[in-house]
Amino acid sequence: SDPYVFKEKPKGDVNILAYTCTTCDTMPSAFPLKGGSYSAKSVTCTNGAVGEWDATKWGLLTTNVTGPTSCIIDFEEIPALYTQILADNPNVSTRSSFSSAFTASNNGNTIYSAAGQDNKTTYYFAGIVTNNYVYFANKYWRIVRINEDNSVRLIYAGTSVTDTAGFSSTSQKYSNETAHYYVGYKYTSGTQHGIGTNSIIKTHLDSWYTSNFNSSSTVDTNGNKFDKYISRTAIYCNDRTMASGSTWNSSDFYYAAYDRLYTNYKPTFKCTHLNDRFTTSLTTGNGQLYNASGVESPIAMITADEVLFAGAAKGQLGTGNTSYYLYQNANSGPYYWYTMTPDYRDDYYVPGPIGVGASQYGGNYFQVSFVNDKVGTRPVLSLKSCVQWKEGNGTTGSPYQVRINEGCISSEN
Repeated sequence: SDPYVFKEKPKGDVNILAYTCTTCDTMPSAFPLKGGSYSAKSVTCTNGAVGEWDATKWGLLTTNVTGPTSCIIDFEEIPALYTQILADNPNVSTRSSFSSAFTASNNGNTIYSAAGQDNKTTYYFAGIVTNNYVYFANKYWRIVRINEDNSVRLIYAGTSVTDTAGFSSTSQKYSNETAHYYVGYKYTSGTQHGIGTNSIIKTHLDSWYTSNFNSSSTVDTNGNKFDKYISRTAIYCNDRTMASGSTWNSSDFYYAAYDRLYTNYKPTFKCTHLNDRFTTSLTTGNGQLYNASGVESPIAMITADEVLFAGAAKGQLGTGNTSYYLYQNANSGPYYWYTMTPDYRDDYYVPGPIGVGASQYGGNYFQVSFVNDKVGTRPVLSLKSCVQWKEGNGTTGSPYQVRINEGCISSEN
């Protein structure tokens, strides 16, 4: 009844004859190790012996051994979360028009694809979605998209699947000041793409991240901090480039997002300027997602482009959409909630990030905002591509749950 470990000398009459993997594209080159990407599916032994794989001790338990016995262990590959999402949504579609609210149902099996950063493919959810819930770190989230590097982008949805005020704060300023450079998630006075000082809203999210993902009490069942699950390479775009014909620092100008979302209805997942690509790692972006103490804080907010991709009404004030999934967990509480995408400045209006209308506006649509408005904040983060699916199908009754192996813990993504 003692566990038999493959690398040890065979004990008594029991020998592991072979190991297989019926779900693998290719067989693992070495016997699967504990904490890796495989789990034992079944054990078959000869001469009437009964075999059982002990996943905790990572060994073979046998009973009813009456003589020389050989056992075959069939392992199966544990899918990454992004792999499971794509398997559950085999209908991959594309969209060409974003000029009106998108209210189509994904029927529990559809995901959309588009060109993302560096023209790599990204997959996103849109419209009425019933299977993009994730339960992670004792909270509920909605999947926004599978990023270009296969990390999985989540937006906070609250403490239950029916939460209608899934905000980290309902009265959070973006900044205390009103000059146009304060639209930066980080900013430098008088500089268009500055990254010298944390914004007020970044400071809030950094504190929320520390409390919920990087403290001694925020650990999974194996004692791993939830922080270990989060991608350092995922990009959060704070697009401060100019629209065609506009000049930054003039009294009246438009950011590029204004043309894309209000005029042309052409959202993008691409982020042009390096300083606007907020990341923890320097391999993919600006390496600025650290808190004031210098500790990694890979958290930000959704972009207005991602909101339009998700199904919000076209970039036109007053046109709402109460059907798409982002509305479900943010339709009560504040007047609107912030994105991290600025729109324009004029003589009377100091630009803020584009807001998304909530409770007081009868549906999600883009809302002019000021950087010193006290409104809603919805945290966004990305699970590493190596984070594994544990169980669930993304529905309210069975949200996705995840696990992490030893190799993934030390990975940036």
